[in-house]
This record gives sequence, structure tokens and C-alpha cells, in this order.
Amino acid sequence: MKSSSSAQSATSLLLFGVWTVLAVPLLFLASVPISVSTQGLLALVACVLIYGLKPFVGTRISVRFVVMSIAGVFVLRYWLWRAFETLPSLDDPVSLIAALVLFGAETFTVGLFFLTALITADPVTHPRPEPIRLSDVPTVDILVPSYDESPELLAVTLAAAKRVNYPEDRKTVVLCDDGGTDQRCTHSDPAISERALARRARLQALCDELGVVYTTRARNEHAKAGNLNAALQKVSGELVLILDADHVPTPDFLARTVGYFAERPRLFLVQTPHFFTNRDPIERNLALPENCPSENEMFYSEIHRGLDRLGGAFFCGSAALLRRKALDEVGGISGETITEDAETALDIHARGWESLYLDHAMIAGLQPETFASFIQQRGRWATGMLQMLILKNPIFRSGLTMAQRLCYLNSMSFWLFPLIRTIFLLSPLLYLFFGLEIFVVDPEEVFVYILPYLLIGFMVQNALFSEVRWPQISEVYEIAQTPYILKALVETVLRPRGASFKVTAKDGSLEHAFLSPIYRPLTLLVALLLAGLAAGAYRWYAFPGDRSVVQIVGAWALYNFVLAAYALRAVFERPRRLIRPRTAVSTPGQITLLAPTSEADREAQDVTILSASPERFQLQLKDGTQEAWTAEHPGATVALVPTLPKAPDLETALPMTISEVRSGVEGTVIELSVAPEHMVQAAQLTAHVVYGDSRRWQFFRKFHSQSSTLVAGLLYVLAKSAISIPQSIFDFARELTLRSGRPEADDTLFEDAFTGATKGTQPNPVLVAETNVPQASIPQADGYLRIED
Repeated sequence: MKSSSSAQSATSLLLFGVWTVLAVPLLFLASVPISVSTQGLLALVACVLIYGLKPFVGTRISVRFVVMSIAGVFVLRYWLWRAFETLPSLDDPVSLIAALVLFGAETFTVGLFFLTALITADPVTHPRPEPIRLSDVPTVDILVPSYDESPELLAVTLAAAKRVNYPEDRKTVVLCDDGGTDQRCTHSDPAISERALARRARLQALCDELGVVYTTRARNEHAKAGNLNAALQKVSGELVLILDADHVPTPDFLARTVGYFAERPRLFLVQTPHFFTNRDPIERNLALPENCPSENEMFYSEIHRGLDRLGGAFFCGSAALLRRKALDEVGGISGETITEDAETALDIHARGWESLYLDHAMIAGLQPETFASFIQQRGRWATGMLQMLILKNPIFRSGLTMAQRLCYLNSMSFWLFPLIRTIFLLSPLLYLFFGLEIFVVDPEEVFVYILPYLLIGFMVQNALFSEVRWPQISEVYEIAQTPYILKALVETVLRPRGASFKVTAKDGSLEHAFLSPIYRPLTLLVALLLAGLAAGAYRWYAFPGDRSVVQIVGAWALYNFVLAAYALRAVFERPRRLIRPRTAVSTPGQITLLAPTSEADREAQDVTILSASPERFQLQLKDGTQEAWTAEHPGATVALVPTLPKAPDLETALPMTISEVRSGVEGTVIELSVAPEHMVQAAQLTAHVVYGDSRRWQFFRKFHSQSSTLVAGLLYVLAKSAISIPQSIFDFARELTLRSGRPEADDTLFEDAFTGATKGTQPNPVLVAETNVPQASIPQADGYLRIED
């Protein structure tokens, strides 16, 4: 596939050439002096053209270039206008300093706009690799690093890794346990030592039962990077598949990725998307509809494909296949920063290796369950990217192409959003509180420069990302994170080598509503913005001559407050059921009572498996058999035998205990619990029936989510913000009275964003029939490693 790699490089050069050629007329058009009325006409024409061309942006690259060029002209005109006509004079140095800070933040966003235009100009989609003969496939080590994850969570991931479709003698699954190191097992604290010893023994037994290699190391040094490097010293596969402990692979992972390495000798990485079976805490606490695209989809569906086009696709820590030879060239996984993944990719790219991004999700993982753990995770990402920007700045890194330098610069610079967002949130308050002149502008200029600039920015964002991001949702997410991550950024600038890696907790469950323990910073920010509105009202009343300026700045402050008030809902943790559970299944089977009390009880009953995990199952009885199951059955032991024609090794009886039997309009549903001694068997079955088909994750990524128009998205955020203000006041008041107790879980139903239809009270799962994925150890009949559709 050298020709494909060369074609991609040629396309990258062509993109640079096109933008270089366009730069001259764009700069000319942006710098031509025109009157205010002509500028207004230009703004109107630009908005109409972008609106008319929007339907074709996603399918025609030429239209995308036209839209970005139109927007580019207006953005440059706005920036030049701000630079030369709106800054205060030197006679007021305090206002000038505040204005320059704001202008600096705007300049940063303008730079990111043009970087985004370059990166998203032509996202790449790769064809499937050619099948490889099974006798020629490279050896693969599947590494699963772990620190404190539960055995139940690990069992599913390891069982699924064992079932990845690949010759058994060519793959090795390794659990890299950092929770049972010698250092922890001999810790001076007896409690830590006992837990580590017990964990090591239990995980060794788990690995023995699953046929997985268990490995640990002497000391907990260099966090995840050190753990992986220690494991790499004990294995020798040609390729390395890295999976986070909660990232469960589907059987087709290697079949879809290994072939690229055979076709491209200088390929070091195939990165794939991260899909999550639960909602992130901001998405859940804000009660976003389930058809709203997840927060990470804009990156994995669009931006990473654009980075790949320019040769800048990078390692995201998991769900990635890497070439061992390339890793060895840079001494293994890099560990100078706490984002070892992107740092490793940067180091290897600098040695001339290539990367590839495949937009097909083949793992399913877990998002952090609470807002606090979410902030901890994002704070670590932001800290690591800023560390890379300081310690390994890509602009000055030899060995990288210019396109790769810009790709890495874009990815690192994004994480400066807390600083930029803080400036945008607080700048209007400088005038409302202190009367500082942060820009000099006439009211008519607001309508021909500022408002069209904002509107065009929103329209372009919606044109590029309407399928993967609703309008203003990114802004709400950023505001929710800003007061927390800003502190991490400041600490990183002061001590770039002082950051430490903190593992994000993911295997917990949210069972009751509560106020996040880190609510104060975001609450104070919202209160400050509200105070600014009050100050604006006073200034409007007290200084009649300033009313036009107060109206302009006050509108800006009101916009900030609306978004922040909605973002504040993130601190109110609420367990909410998914209307369509992402792990729901529909697999046939039979159950039999192991201690029958009557002749009828001896008969096997046909059931459908609705959900599965290493600890519990949910079954539905077939029609006509409900009468045999009554309230007397809870506590009884049954044997479940699934019907899996293509996986006969899993058609064995799984003993379980009935914990609940309930009947409703959808029939009789049985809840069962799994005893610890049968956990591994349950995990193996779960890995197959729940995680056995990557098309399930593609459905939720590409078909279940819905796009939104700009107007509908803005109205949705405005309505949700208006509702959230009294909700937050009520919840804060309730929290004061219920500090000693636990509020009940919030089962409030929310309406669909567009149809207004209220969802039902009972889950309505997307049932995916048993797909009968071939057992991993069974090679294809024609002797090739193929993708099984």
C-alpha cells in the first residue's frame, strides 16, 4: 500500500497548495477598506451563501473550500477591524491592557479557525486492507494495563481479547497488573499490602482460568507508560494491541487492522475510535437527549480523520495497534509527560514513521461515572498536552513535516480553552463592574462586524460538524470544565514536570442523586456572571449616557450567563436510565430450575437474554410460559444455556440465582445474580453476546445520533437554560435541607429535543440479535484473515 501512502502525502501537499493559492486573494479581500454599509452587505451575502451551501459541505470538497474561504475572508476582516479600529488609546492604559488580553484571546481563536479549516478540509476514509494468509499474519501481543479495576470488569475485557478472531498461536493476551506490584505487596501500610497481595492472587487465578498471561513489576514507576514498558520487556510480538482495562474489543479488531501493516512497511499505528456504553456525567446531568451525539464524536468522526489526511493521526492510549519495531526505536512508551499516548506518537512521527486512523469503533468502554472523576480525567489530558507543548513543542521538533507540526499544535492548543473561555467570560464584567473600555465600537458596527462574525462562526461549525455536535453544546461543556482545568493549566506552566498520573475511576455506578463535592468553583463562576448582570442593570439606570454600550456588553454577559447556568447542571449528579441501553441484547436460550418442586418446574423454559454482565443477567420468558413463574421463585437456582450455534463452546449451563421475577405489559422478566465461582463463565458469555459485533457500536455512532440545525440547537440550549435556573435553585435549597440524607434517584423524564415526545417510563432497548461471531480460534475456511460481515 505504498501507493496509498504516497497518494495521501500528495493530497496533503495539494491541500497546502490550495490554501496557499487562496491566501493571496483572501488577504486582499479581507484588507480592502469599505464603508460600514458595504460591510453590512458583505456580511449578509456571506451568511446567505454559507446557508445555501451548507447541505453540500459534507459531500463535496470543493463546496467545503468555498464555504471556508467565504468565512475566512470575513474572519480576517473582523480581526483586522479589531486590531486597527477598536482598541482603546494609550491615554487609558488599564483599559488598553484589558482590551489587549481580550484581543489576544480572539487572535488565538482566529488562528484555531484557520487550523481547523486546514485539518477538516478533506477528512480521509480508508478502504479495507487486503486479506492476509493466516500463515503469514504477524504475531500480536494484546496488553491490558490495570491498576485498581475490579476482577469482574477485567474478566470481560480479557475474555473478549481471547476471543479476538486471530490464530491462537500468533497472539498473546497479557494482563499488566500495576495494583499487585512488589512495591505494593511489601508496603509498610499493612492494609495496602494485604489488598495488593489479595489482588495479585485473585488476578493470577483469573488469568489462569482464562488462559491469559499475568505480569506485574517491582515498582510503580512512570504510571501507565512504565507498566506497559515493563510488560513489553517480557513479550516479543511484532505488533502490540493496547486496550484500557474497561475497553472491551470486538472479535474483528485484528482482522480490520493488521492488514494495513502488511501493506505499509513504515506504518507504526492504527488508531480506532473509543466508543462508550454509558453517558458521560455532563451529558447525563444536563439531561441531553439520547440522540444527541456524544462529546467525543466530533473528534473521532471528523477531526481525527482530518489529522490522518495530513499524517497527524496520533495514539489515543487504547484501541490502537502499534508496530513493536517503531516502539523499540524510541525506547518504548514515552513517559516524560502524563499523556504518554500522544507523546509516544509525536516521538515516533519525528523518526519518519506513518500513522493511520480507522473510523470504525471496535471497542466499548466506560466513561467516568461522576463529574469529579470526569474533571480529573480531562484535567490530566489538558495537563499532559500542555506539558508536551512546553517540553516537546512540535513547531521546533525535527523530523516532523510541516503538516504534522500544525496537526500537533492544533491538538495541543485546543486544551488551552479554559484560559480563552475565562477571558471571554470575564471580559464583559470588567466594564460592567469597573467601567473599563475593553473595545471601542459604534452600535452599527456591532451589527455589521461582531454579530455576523459570531453568526458565521456558528454556521460554519454547524456546517462542518452538524452530524456529530449540536450547536452551543461544546460551549456548555467547556464552561463546565473551565474553572477546574484552568487551575491545572496554571500549575503546569509553573511546574511543567511536576504533574502526576492519576487513574480515572470508571467501574463505579451512580445509584443516588447528590451534589458533586467539587460544585463550588462552577457555582461561584455562575454567581459572578449573575452579579455582572445586576451591575449592568445598575449601570444602565445610573448612567443614561452609557446605555448603548451597556446594552451591547450586557447582551454579551447575558449570553455567557445563559450558557453557564445550563452548564451548572453538571454538578447535580443524577442517575438516569437510558431509554435505549447500548448493551441490550436479544439472544435466545433456555433455563431450568435446578431444584424443581413440581413436574412443570422440570421443563426447560425458552427465554431471551436481554442484558448480561459477570455479576447479573436479565432474561425475558417467551410467550406462554409466564404462568409457570411466580413470586415463589426468587432465591431459586437455575441453569441458563444460551443458544449460540456459531459459538458452541459457550453453550454450557451457567448456574445463577433468581433475584427478582416481575410481570408487565412486556411479559415476565427475570433478574438473576451470578455466584463468584461462576463469574468467569458469565464474563465469557457476556463478552460474546454483548461485545461480539462492532456493528452495534457503529449503529449508535452513525445512525442513532441525530443532527441539529443551528436555530433548533440555539433554541434548545436557550430553553434548557431557562428551565435549569429554577431547577438549580431548588436543588441547592434541597441540598441544604438534606445534607444528612440521600435524595432519591431522579427519574425525571425529559422530552426529545425536536419532536417534543415524552419518552416512556420503561427502558426500550435496541435489541441486537445474536450475531454468531465465529470463535476466535477457528480460522477462516480459505486460510485468510478476513473481516466477517
